[in-house]
Amino acid sequence: MDRVYYSENFNVEEIENVKEELQKLLKKDLKNVEELEKYIDEYNELSAIVEEAMAWKYIKMTRFADQEEYSKDFNYFYGTVVAEFNKESFHINKKIYDSPYSRELPEERYRNYKLILKNDIEIFDEKNIPLQIRENELSNKYGEIISKVNIEFNGKNYTLSQMNRFLKDNDREIREQAWRKIYAAVSENKSELNGLFDKLLNIRVEMSKNKNFENYRDYMHKAKGRFSYTPEDLYKFHDSVEKVIVPMLRQINEKKRSKINLDTLRPWDTEASEDGKILKPFEKERELLEKGISALGDVKEEFGSKLRYMAEKDFLDLENRKGKAPGGYNYPLSESGAAFIFMNAVGVHRDVVTLMHEAGHALHSFATKDERLMYYKDTPSEVAELASMSMEFLSMDKWNRFYEKENDLKKAKKEQIIGALQTFPWVMTVDAFQHWIYLNPNHTQEERDTKFEELMDRFNTGINWQGLESEKSVTWLKQLHIFEVPFYYIEYAISQLGAIGIYKNYKDNREKNLGRYEEFLSLGYSKSIEEIYETAGIKFDFSEGYISELANFLKIELENLG
Repeated sequence: MDRVYYSENFNVEEIENVKEELQKLLKKDLKNVEELEKYIDEYNELSAIVEEAMAWKYIKMTRFADQEEYSKDFNYFYGTVVAEFNKESFHINKKIYDSPYSRELPEERYRNYKLILKNDIEIFDEKNIPLQIRENELSNKYGEIISKVNIEFNGKNYTLSQMNRFLKDNDREIREQAWRKIYAAVSENKSELNGLFDKLLNIRVEMSKNKNFENYRDYMHKAKGRFSYTPEDLYKFHDSVEKVIVPMLRQINEKKRSKINLDTLRPWDTEASEDGKILKPFEKERELLEKGISALGDVKEEFGSKLRYMAEKDFLDLENRKGKAPGGYNYPLSESGAAFIFMNAVGVHRDVVTLMHEAGHALHSFATKDERLMYYKDTPSEVAELASMSMEFLSMDKWNRFYEKENDLKKAKKEQIIGALQTFPWVMTVDAFQHWIYLNPNHTQEERDTKFEELMDRFNTGINWQGLESEKSVTWLKQLHIFEVPFYYIEYAISQLGAIGIYKNYKDNREKNLGRYEEFLSLGYSKSIEEIYETAGIKFDFSEGYISELANFLKIELENLG
């Protein structure tokens, strides 16, 4: 986004500068629809400047999670500049929405904008700003705690992410030892993490009460602008996955148990290889990057070029190391029109998938770089994750860049398909857990653990947890979304369905459906979710019938891979 209204020397770090510009906007007299459009454009430019400054502070905080100065810097900026911006944004948004000229804004261009704007105005409450600041500070502590976890294993020290590689070892004893070490480390931090979550829970409940919602679940449903489905629809989604996907995965896991000749499948066996071969797609970060660029370039040359551009700009941090926050993300750079990819690669196949996933997000950012309405650049998760999860599948046939042997490539594809299916039970578990938490906010920590155990049993795909009840009850503590971004999880399952649909179409006509993919990326959030999915050539649907149709497609794909 090129600057039209603000100098390149404008210092967004100084809160007085931001306050001054916000007050100028609030005092402007708008005399016609042309001035209103210019006003919207100026406000969105300032928003992009603030968002990109916050982005870089967040990126530094997660890259160096063990260095307190970065979290302090982020928290200070969020608590001052961002808080002030959010407070005055409400009044600016209301000025736009209430303007008599808003009705004259071109309908095709601004229809979705006004819908989002109205929702943001309705959900805003100034009393929640200090609560959001405190919530943000506390949620960031999760990454600090996890980043400091250090596990001694076979004479060496490892992070939690690095320990995951041992779960693929052919030696079952090593897998079990590694698994128990991981869960012991999580359990050691159980008290601190539970205490942290209780504080977050109380803040979130208070925010929902400030807006007169019966519970935080309903508050977040509106805050996330979920116009296309209800919380009750999600309960049906849970049921459909339980009926369709869980039995299918039980069959897959039973076949696996038989192949590796085990009496029962334990939690440390889920990542074990059926053929005894462990995929090793790369050794170092540079190799992951170069092969990733080649694979994306094979899908479309421009895709690979975009990842290379990010590498040249130092917009990538791919390799796991001590002191990094857990997880992975793509952070859009609103003003630059690019993105930053953060992940924790340790040399396993999952890292390939993560890079393709985050690259899909990055391509989405690039596709909307010329969009000046921030509401349209900031896509809802149901759309954002469709871009990323689809790229996992679209790039799959090009993974020969990582696997020269045909059998290795087939194995990688099978892992991708099974992994996509495994997404559903886990997402349902996490989503149902969050529904229960916030509909029953007065629960105890023990009741919380018990409920999670029940949900693990409900969506169990044939894994024997006998004698591991205490470990099972703390599994949720490993899921950062529950702490950092509540209710941002069901979108993974919704988008996974969409991604499978895109892949199914892509198999029929590659050129046509790759074009559809790019067209939907370019829309950002300028259309409704239903319209965006339609542009991508798929249905926005998570009914039992549609789930069955796509699951059967994947079943055939697995059979064809042998």
